[in-house]
Amino acid sequence: MREIAMEATESLAARRSGRVARVVAFKGFGGRRAGETVVAYADGSITGSLLGGAADSALKSETGSLGLFELSVGDADAVSAGLACGGVASVLFNELGVIPGPAWDALVVGRPVALVTRPDAASASSAVLALVDNPLTRSFEPHGSVGDKVLDEIASGVARLALRQGRDVAEVQVHEGSTLVVEVFLPSTSLVVIGEGQLAEALKAQGALLGWDVTVDSAWETTAVALVGSLGPSDALVVLSHDPAVDTPALALALSTDCYVGALGSRHTQAGRRERLLAGGADGPSVGRIHGPVGLDLGARTPEETAVAIVAEILAHRSGRDAASLRSASGPING
Repeated sequence: MREIAMEATESLAARRSGRVARVVAFKGFGGRRAGETVVAYADGSITGSLLGGAADSALKSETGSLGLFELSVGDADAVSAGLACGGVASVLFNELGVIPGPAWDALVVGRPVALVTRPDAASASSAVLALVDNPLTRSFEPHGSVGDKVLDEIASGVARLALRQGRDVAEVQVHEGSTLVVEVFLPSTSLVVIGEGQLAEALKAQGALLGWDVTVDSAWETTAVALVGSLGPSDALVVLSHDPAVDTPALALALSTDCYVGALGSRHTQAGRRERLLAGGADGPSVGRIHGPVGLDLGARTPEETAVAIVAEILAHRSGRDAASLRSASGPING
């Protein structure tokens, strides 16, 4: 999203009109990442790509369109674009200038942003409310409006909830009879691993597959302290070390943030950590946040399998899921 935000700010500075299009929901395609974004211009040029390029021709045919539209992609076009199968994507079009400037600025530097768009608003110029992270006040400041004070309050609440969940979101909701499109853009997930060895390397490799920023530190030194202290709700700490001089302060600091906190070790080891944390002033509910022994019960044996189990638990935690088999679930399978 940073590249698109840079493109948008440059176009606005040059007074070049254009539209930003985002996938906010989809059915089919064998699973995709909602939030894919492009900038489309009146001359037909496009920066970025949607659905592996399968939707680019449809975007050009929607020249000048604003609002929420459904774009269909057939199986043949989808497969040729590298997708598993065809489907239908809900794509939101806005003029570049409708999204508040502070939101674009924050996206350029990688700060969290939530956008709530009311596609059916009477005035396109007042259809977007943005909540923008202010690192100085450690709060999310509102910019813009969806065109109605009551809906602004609802939109702000929905956006703050999505931001607290700490995961990228793009979804369509209906409130008070009005459609609201909720989007959350977060910087890349940071995974800090305290400890070393084959499991640490496996976690680094697994995180890389997901596009996470993974840092492995074997000691509790200044750099590690700063990293853990800066973790947010979309981030994670996994402690592999069994040294009380390392794991106790690392866990204590992580519990003061909103990140996922996991710790490797037997149940006996976990009990010792709990006692030390409580003796150090941590409260019971906070200590109860620690996922230890860390990871889902997948029957993992090797470092690589254990890394999968740990990363899977982080994903389930961020999504608010119980990590049950999809076969026995009845809800949506994509996020």
